[in-house]
Amino acid sequence: MLLKFPRFLAAVMLAVFYCGTAVSAPKDEIVFALDKYAKKSVKQGVPGASLAVIINGNIRLLRGYGVTKVGGKQRVNSATVFPLASISKTFTSGVTSILVAKGLIEWDTHVVPYLEDIEFSDPELGKVVTLRHLLSHTTGLVPQAYSDLLEDNIRYTRILQILDRVKFVCEPGKCYGYQNIVYNLSADMLALAAGKDFPTLVKELVFIPLRMDHASFGLDEFKNEPNRVVPHVKVKSGYAAVKPEPYYYRVPGAAGVNASAQDLAKWMLAQFGHYPSVIRPSSLEIMHKPHIRANQYRYRAKLSNVYYGLGWRTFDYRGITGFVHHGGWVKGIRTEMVFNPVTQTGMVFLTNSETDVAREIVLEFLELYRKHVVRKEN
Repeated sequence: MLLKFPRFLAAVMLAVFYCGTAVSAPKDEIVFALDKYAKKSVKQGVPGASLAVIINGNIRLLRGYGVTKVGGKQRVNSATVFPLASISKTFTSGVTSILVAKGLIEWDTHVVPYLEDIEFSDPELGKVVTLRHLLSHTTGLVPQAYSDLLEDNIRYTRILQILDRVKFVCEPGKCYGYQNIVYNLSADMLALAAGKDFPTLVKELVFIPLRMDHASFGLDEFKNEPNRVVPHVKVKSGYAAVKPEPYYYRVPGAAGVNASAQDLAKWMLAQFGHYPSVIRPSSLEIMHKPHIRANQYRYRAKLSNVYYGLGWRTFDYRGITGFVHHGGWVKGIRTEMVFNPVTQTGMVFLTNSETDVAREIVLEFLELYRKHVVRKEN
């Protein structure tokens, strides 16, 4: 079933109307403050950014800031496409939930022998590893197994041939260890289950039904998009443009998606259960449920009860429970998506630079949430 376009169009028009006038609605203090924060960040040197803010299940802001490339004239807008990096992992768990609902695969399908060419260093532990373990980073394997080889331009298929050299540090399901290569095994399993390559599967089951019109997979599609950003790295004089790296695009289930703030606003609405014909509410509950205690990641001073679900991080903030989050980071790009499904309030922030602003705006959102959502409801 297609997204109800008139409803979304109305939401976008509301956001555009806000952008031109001082329209006020409940909790729009969050919108005003985040808009100001993004403007200030670009004014202080960040090349470009795009922001989406959803309050009470309504899209309240879609806006771009700055330029797609330092020294250029093309402005970033809410339709500008960014590499999502690890936010891509959320689409892998989402498609898993769809195929599980269709009866094509199970959360606890074992990797071996489902993927007949995969071997693990400990066959007894290896035969325990399931799709759920892949999606929750609980395979028990050494964290970030062979991500360095991917960055050294070793082919994904070649890396899989030596996966049996990676040691287990715990039993599957007993400890957290973030992965990219190993996470992408889930995409291989889904492709086998559906009989289609993984990018086609995501396009047909998610991008098209949700009308994520700017979303795509891979480096070639990113380069062919006229409204796209250029990555930037920090240098003494500010930021310098660099070419997008091809490496993590080779693990599409872990880091292969390109999308705009508009696209991710629709993806967030789907996480709120607005489109049960695409993803069932019962599936969302499974994905957003804390599965394994994770490290404190980039916000260790502020967060508590940090866990990983299935393709999503979860945490509490100063006694407020139920936040769901994922971020992404590849050379020259930072992406963040955070929300609370109970109040259907969240934020997407995308930037074409390696900047701490991506981390800081998440904390800004959380503090605004505490001030304007929790206090008002109490």
